[in-house]
Amino acid sequence: MKAGKNAITKTEPQEPRAKARAACTARPVCAGFFGDCLPAGGRLPAALLAGLLVCLLAGCGTTGSAAARASGPNGGSPPPASAGSWGRSSPGWLSDLESDFPSAQYLAAVGSGDSRRGAEDDAAGALARLFTVNVKVDALSQKRYAELVKSDTTYTESEIAISQTVGTQANEQFVNLRFSDPYTDERGVTHVVAYLEREPTAAIYRTLIQKDLAKIEDFKSRGGARKEVLQRYAFYDAARSVGLNAERLIAQLRIIHPAAARLMEAQFDMTHVNEAIDREAAKMTYLVAITGDNDGRIGGLVRKCMDSLSLSFHQRGPLMVKGSWNIEPVTLNPQFKSVRWTADFSLYDEAGRAIATFVKQTRENAISDAEARGFAYREAEKAISRDFAGSIRAYLTRVVTGG
Repeated sequence: MKAGKNAITKTEPQEPRAKARAACTARPVCAGFFGDCLPAGGRLPAALLAGLLVCLLAGCGTTGSAAARASGPNGGSPPPASAGSWGRSSPGWLSDLESDFPSAQYLAAVGSGDSRRGAEDDAAGALARLFTVNVKVDALSQKRYAELVKSDTTYTESEIAISQTVGTQANEQFVNLRFSDPYTDERGVTHVVAYLEREPTAAIYRTLIQKDLAKIEDFKSRGGARKEVLQRYAFYDAARSVGLNAERLIAQLRIIHPAAARLMEAQFDMTHVNEAIDREAAKMTYLVAITGDNDGRIGGLVRKCMDSLSLSFHQRGPLMVKGSWNIEPVTLNPQFKSVRWTADFSLYDEAGRAIATFVKQTRENAISDAEARGFAYREAEKAISRDFAGSIRAYLTRVVTGG
């Protein structure tokens, strides 16, 4: 077949300039060295140079944006994830706690601070105030409870800790307490939610209350089997202490899960324990025989202390508080009047065994002798109500725990 004038019958090799253009088109302009794209004359065409500039500017713009996103609001290094949340919209719970933590499912409170830890402490404190307002706490009862159950292997350490933490301080160590992810606002203030899930937390409380109820029955049974009145009283008093703890836990459960609290209340009845305590206490009368107590003031302080333990004074009681008291003037500083007082007495059981002892000696100073003696009796009253009563309670606990 005869070829036309302008026809191409075979493929001719490409010129060097065409190869260079193809190479530049096949990959990004800024990916290679400039020399790879230069024509034979060593100068880039205007259009190609313009494209190169666009590519470089685009690359620089992308790099700058990435750097801005990686830095903080003021151009510094980004904070760790736990320290802030700038650049993120505020969570719903910050303005409406119910939206993320519905009260039917959670017991929650928002806290704020200059750090995550500060915000968590503030939130836990706010949650604690819900308990402290509604639950009365007796630190002495809590301590006695822990002493009575610590040797019982059916109680775990965490269960005993529940009774020692809730309602005693602002930064509570609640059982099952959790915190939300923190949020830091544009002012640098960190916010967080402290919350308890009602259902699982109520289950923990129910388990502990049921253990307390079983412990009460155990103490009642063991007390009824004792022959000595003081030992029977010790077990019934221990049952009352555990009952006070169960009552407090039920009060807390009313806040956490009212329906679960009602179920526990139906099983909780301290009537028989209180009746047994009153019955035994009526038999635990005592007399006081303290030499040197000529005006009977120390005897009166002892009776006040024993009344706090439900023990009754009687001149023919099977128990006896016996010992001595002495108060005398001493010279320490001529500008003041000083007295030294010494108390040494014990409580004896039916068998004549000393079961609790109070020993103390100290001095008091004042402008006049009468004032110094007044200070002495006031200090003696404080010490007797604290230390002598504490010694008697320690004996009652040892009877129960075998310590």
